[in-house]
Amino acid sequence: MEMGNILKERIKNSIKFKILKQFLNELPFYIFDYLTIFYSLLKNIIFYRKFYKKDLVLVSASDEVFAESLNQLLENISNLKHISKIVIYDLGMNSQQIKNIKTQFPNVKLKFFDFSKYPKFYQERDEYGKLGGYGWKPSIIHKEMQINKSQVVWLDTGNLLDKKFSLVRVVLSAKGFFSPISAGRLRDYTHPDTLKYLNIDNKYLDKRMLTGGFACFDWENNDAVKLLNDWKELSEKKEILIPENSNPFNHKWDQSILSALVYSQAKFFYSPKIKRIFGIQVNQNPNRFFYLVDAIENSIGETIRENWYKNYKNISTLTIKDSQIVWILNFKKLQKVPNKMLKKKRIVLSIFEDESVDFLEEFKSKNSNKRLSNIDSFVTNNRELYNVLTSKNLDTLFLEELNTDYLKDKLVEHFLI
Repeated sequence: MEMGNILKERIKNSIKFKILKQFLNELPFYIFDYLTIFYSLLKNIIFYRKFYKKDLVLVSASDEVFAESLNQLLENISNLKHISKIVIYDLGMNSQQIKNIKTQFPNVKLKFFDFSKYPKFYQERDEYGKLGGYGWKPSIIHKEMQINKSQVVWLDTGNLLDKKFSLVRVVLSAKGFFSPISAGRLRDYTHPDTLKYLNIDNKYLDKRMLTGGFACFDWENNDAVKLLNDWKELSEKKEILIPENSNPFNHKWDQSILSALVYSQAKFFYSPKIKRIFGIQVNQNPNRFFYLVDAIENSIGETIRENWYKNYKNISTLTIKDSQIVWILNFKKLQKVPNKMLKKKRIVLSIFEDESVDFLEEFKSKNSNKRLSNIDSFVTNNRELYNVLTSKNLDTLFLEELNTDYLKDKLVEHFLI
């Protein structure tokens, strides 16, 4: 009986089982997405005598930090057909970046975002480098909707599209709103204070987050217009958008509000879920090298992870598949990394003083974790452990100190230069 429970627990915690479970959970989404495309085509042909509406504006915005991503996006979408207009808002790019856009993309309409006309906190950066909790995003979409009176598609600068984007236009024309699902659930990434203010029913808390970085609205759909108006107005309230004690690991700002509103208003019946079907890629920002795996609570690794994401957003990503280097901050968290990522990415494992004894015992045992063979490099501040690892000819970086600037310089020098 005990052996059966152990085997059951191992299967439950195995990466392959989790992947299979996720596939089975998302399989209905694939089926309903294709059915929705078919339904939308029929509806558009019957009501509009065409596959999709032709008037559509693509909108994005960038500050100095995301200008490189913006250039990548503009190169990507310049190949799309039947786009009425591309509008880019300047949130604080430098003069050279603005000049490059005007020179390389003369057909793009570049506008200055006047922060003085909006809540003061929109121009304030938090300790993680987030600008105004992205509250300016629904304001920009709303403004462009009012100006163009057409379909408006918001694209974060890290997005990429391919020719299947036409399927987005098919669904948007039929349903009036489109935003696919994202990682996590409403309860995971919406702060309790925001949920309470919006009076979100508990039945929606396990719904998947929507993709705030890809949101589409149709001017001719009243429900979509109301949704956008509500999103804009609620995002102007700091206590809702950026509640006290919120951070990137428990709240997604504009994305949280949009997701909560879509589910609570329940006006769009079924909105397609899977980005891949529609040729959408998100978080493709260039040079975002590092992904830091969740660390054990109250560990040295947890402190380092929090400080790293506050200070080095420009070389980091919160999405493992978009990284080049996966940095595991506690060896006990190695099990959280899928096998395919262990094989595809450069894996860095840190062992700090607070777990060096446990790791040494594990490392020297006959039953040493086989997954350790997937580690490309080790990082430690324990001299004994450093000597053991280097004696085995394992690539190991010794840390003299643990302040964030020192860590960044050492890791960039060791892994990127």
